Amino acid sequence: MRRRLALLAVPLLLIPAACGGTGSDSSSADDTQTSAEETTESTEPAAGEGESTPEADGPESAPTGDLDGVDVTGELGSQPKVTVDAPFTTDKTTVQIVEEGDGEAIGAGDQVTAQYVVIDGKTGKTLESSWQTGQPVPLEMDAQRLLPGLYSGIIDQPVGSRLAIGLTSEDAFGEAGNPQLGVKPDSALVFVADLIERQPAPEPPPEPASDPLQMAEGANKDAPADLPTLDVDDKGVPQKFSASGSVPKDVQELVAAPIIVGDGPKVEAGQTLTVHYLGQLYPDGEIFDQSWERGETFDFQLGAGGVIPGWDQGLEGQTVGSRVVLAIPSDLAYGPQGSPPTIPADTDLLFVVDILGANGP
Repeated sequence: MRRRLALLAVPLLLIPAACGGTGSDSSSADDTQTSAEETTESTEPAAGEGESTPEADGPESAPTGDLDGVDVTGELGSQPKVTVDAPFTTDKTTVQIVEEGDGEAIGAGDQVTAQYVVIDGKTGKTLESSWQTGQPVPLEMDAQRLLPGLYSGIIDQPVGSRLAIGLTSEDAFGEAGNPQLGVKPDSALVFVADLIERQPAPEPPPEPASDPLQMAEGANKDAPADLPTLDVDDKGVPQKFSASGSVPKDVQELVAAPIIVGDGPKVEAGQTLTVHYLGQLYPDGEIFDQSWERGETFDFQLGAGGVIPGWDQGLEGQTVGSRVVLAIPSDLAYGPQGSPPTIPADTDLLFVVDILGANGP
């Protein structure tokens, strides 16, 4: 099974993979109430990883009921005022229907566009808020990619709803908490969300017409002189980018430069691509992800918004068999949100991508 990387700006707080190890507790908050309208220090959203297909056998939908000590006011569609009496605890993950929508019910595998705020029940502090960044967030309803309490709180709820979900610590970050994000051990969470839109679970990709390539194949082509140099091993596998003093400090616009030009067909939006890739902070910073090291290719649908915009835009029109260097400005990557802890806010990125196969329309 090929591993599927989510190159979307998915909030780090919302994914189980973010449940980090131990560390020193962050300082306790003096305040016992918080409002989502207040500007507080928060950890920005990040990218997450998941398996290649959404889990259809995730947790059942959470029971509904009132959340003691949680008050949500404001018009649906506008930033709510959320007041939490800290410390907030709950014996069972519970959904309070603040306002019930009349849209379709959300199912496993759907992609949900939501505005949200997350509050640490123990401290009463706002941890993340999409309203503060001004950008709704896409959430894939995959039990392997969301905290259990969020999955069970959102599944089966209708689009157009405003929900307040009280997560037990077990359905959030548990005994470890998440020191990196400021979540203390055994902290319940309060998640308030407007469910804006639903995209149904995609159909499984078609069986490939032929086996994908193992590595890029084609004619070599010189990269633009102002791009960092790609270093490869003796088998041709990319290792890292290195930058000289002549490389610009910033990426002003998207660059998609094939350094091996494959002789296969041009890839089009809507096709499912099979690729290998390496991602590094521009111009020669930390390597934050690579498929070669894992020994697994990555499948995704081009142009469907399942990856960062720099991929969708930079790979369309390239040919199967090509090796493409992408220099991506931050606004086509993770923007002001960044992807903590590896990708800071407003960071330009470098990728090398081998296009090994393309299937579909």
